[in-house]
Amino acid sequence: MRNIHIAKKEIPMNDNYDVIVIGGGTAGTVAGISSARQGLKTLIIEQFGSLGGSQTNGLVNPMMPTYIKHKSGHCSICDEINERCMQNDNVAMNGKSAAVFFNSVALKMVLEEMVTESKCDIMYHTVLTEVYKNNNLNEIEYIVVHNKNGLTAYKAKRYIDCTGDADLAYLAGAELECGDADGYNQAVSLRFEMSNVDTDRLSEYLESNGQTKQFRYPIIHSDNFGYCPGLRELVLEKHAEGYLTKQDLAHFQFFSVPGKPANISFNCPELGTSKNVIDADYLTLKQIEGKKAILRIAKFMQLFVPGFEESYISEIAPMVGIRESRRIKALYTLTLDDIFNYRKFDDGICESNYPIDVHGVSGNEQQKNYITDISEEEKYWEIPMRCLIPKGISNLLVAGRCAGFSFMAQSAARVQHSCRAMGQAAGIACKLSISEGVPFANIDHTMIKKILRGDVK
Repeated sequence: MRNIHIAKKEIPMNDNYDVIVIGGGTAGTVAGISSARQGLKTLIIEQFGSLGGSQTNGLVNPMMPTYIKHKSGHCSICDEINERCMQNDNVAMNGKSAAVFFNSVALKMVLEEMVTESKCDIMYHTVLTEVYKNNNLNEIEYIVVHNKNGLTAYKAKRYIDCTGDADLAYLAGAELECGDADGYNQAVSLRFEMSNVDTDRLSEYLESNGQTKQFRYPIIHSDNFGYCPGLRELVLEKHAEGYLTKQDLAHFQFFSVPGKPANISFNCPELGTSKNVIDADYLTLKQIEGKKAILRIAKFMQLFVPGFEESYISEIAPMVGIRESRRIKALYTLTLDDIFNYRKFDDGICESNYPIDVHGVSGNEQQKNYITDISEEEKYWEIPMRCLIPKGISNLLVAGRCAGFSFMAQSAARVQHSCRAMGQAAGIACKLSISEGVPFANIDHTMIKKILRGDVK
């Protein structure tokens, strides 16, 4: 591939915003709401036509629990989102909490409603193309985006990168790392749903084959890891007969969907790993491989699992599910040691006891190293605000799975409740930074924790 030179041309500049959030996903939507509620003129720029990112466009359901026994661990905006989802009679699961299982279509509506109510602007179907820095001040001066209108430049006081892959930070020249010690990222997936499933027959099948919990609608959850011994035997048998590939068995899991009593959502196929899983050629290949795998899995379910005889594939995620890619080098890097020791921080912005959860590469065996001489009430760890502040760029925050984590720590910190908490903290940090006229590195990071807890306003 050869390089060519393209002459620069004049493009319009929009400088009306205090804060611009790149990416309206799990972290970015909450960041936009949080920033706008702080009274800041805020814009979310999103590549798709709806908010929610992996939760909605990626069909990543359910939202993993915090596993903190004595409290939810959710930030206040996260709790509000879940409550609004529960208020919809069509998606409430017989009183079961939307903090775990949710309906992606309803969530799109709730998120958009909350963003617009907060007076945060949205620009859909728009992608980031370039970032211009003032190197003397070590800050982003303006960005360039592209949509059907062509190129437009946007200038803001503060920027929040919620792309999941640190796209803004990457284009701004931030220090980054990616993958494990050998450069390999966690495995990617392409999720899908099947409709017209007879969930009563499916439940009877699961129960008769040894599953003892979560087999009756509204909550059905099964897999080939042992939830249902009979299903696991069937999967292995049909793999031996050629109906499923070895890769299809890497992660085989499905769930019911709130408000869709005849739908089942699949957390598969898992499609392996590589170095730089966000390479465009690799993502294209995985979309193609993923759809072929979905056809195999769907045919297997239709032929051999009672309740799926008349079912059909009703939705395939438009985006490949990325668990881990680029991560910033931040003022603080959350480590495996922090998680194993349930470490708390003066600037902690997120509480979680979610375990190490690595897909596709080794690492989960290290879960055995948690300290044991600690009370149940203290069995949670925190993400410090400093993990969101990249080194060397004064007006940028990075929230979500691409924040400042080691590879192993990221596998526990990447889940949805953590991303929402990081988004809320980022919005508050923008207010403090702008009000005080100082870079993010110089604000009182402990103040954000106090605001999140409601100790101060």
